[in-house]
Amino acid sequence: MQTTYTITSHKLKGYIEFSYLNGILKQIKFSLKENFSPLQWDAFKHNITYNETMVQHFEKLGFEVKKSTTPSATLPLGEGRVGTGELEGTNIKIALFCRLYEKHTTVKYKVSPADSGKIKLIKIDDALLTAYFTSPNFLFKNKYSIANLVKYYNELLAEIATAGKAKHPNHYDKAYQAKLPVSEVASYWAHLRSLGLQPKKDRVGNTLDWVAVG
Repeated sequence: MQTTYTITSHKLKGYIEFSYLNGILKQIKFSLKENFSPLQWDAFKHNITYNETMVQHFEKLGFEVKKSTTPSATLPLGEGRVGTGELEGTNIKIALFCRLYEKHTTVKYKVSPADSGKIKLIKIDDALLTAYFTSPNFLFKNKYSIANLVKYYNELLAEIATAGKAKHPNHYDKAYQAKLPVSEVASYWAHLRSLGLQPKKDRVGNTLDWVAVG
């Protein structure tokens, strides 16, 4: 379903239209008699609603919001329109994450207030998010969120760099660990933890094995 929201205000000479397809922002149309000032544009772009459920936020800012719907269709770009690829960074990243999240989980992602600040810290694209949502890695699987993606971003990059092939064995091997350089031991432990394993120790703190928790 394509949904369009027309944003108007007595302070705005004209109107702005937000068009969403299946809940995700696809385009913006401006019909203004006067251009935004740099200050107005900066304030506006930080309130762009990438997720349809958040569009009513403009009412809290003093705008009038009118909704109309039409059957799903490919939205054309034209004069006065801005495609999503032209919108700035953070909003596009969140829209992309939402799209891939719904594709791989069949449910819509609920954006949290903190997500915007988190996702702007990393670089993402379709390929990286596809790797994230299809990875069997314990760190990611079924824990999908922007917070989780950002927290384990470096681990995801490392996995992609090795084409998903484990650098270390998928079990605890005391003899293998003894042969590792000191700098690689922490990496081995991180790998075991990514599989959902935790160290099992004796009374004096010596590691006996790494076992699944729960």
